Amino acid sequence: MARITERELIAPALKLLEQHNSLSTTDLISKLRVLLKPTGDDLKILKDRNDDSFSQKVRNLKSHNSFTGEKNEFVIYNNGFYTITEKGKIHIKNVYL
Repeated sequence: MARITERELIAPALKLLEQHNSLSTTDLISKLRVLLKPTGDDLKILKDRNDDSFSQKVRNLKSHNSFTGEKNEFVIYNNGFYTITEKGKIHIKNVYL
């Protein structure tokens, strides 16, 4: 199976946040893992790390500002929790028609 890209995580992550309003990074990783069922290289532990490629991609949503950056503003990240914004809720309705 093909690797899951960081970009492919955005819509499902927003949908989960819409359902739960706010999630910790750990909870977001766990819920995305159940939803997307990563396999192969996504499950490989990264060199000199304690996490696999999949969990690192989810963490990168924050560090790369994939949905928290100036252009998107779909999510607010504060004290380890992601919270969906009204703009994020509108965006997710457009994605999941």
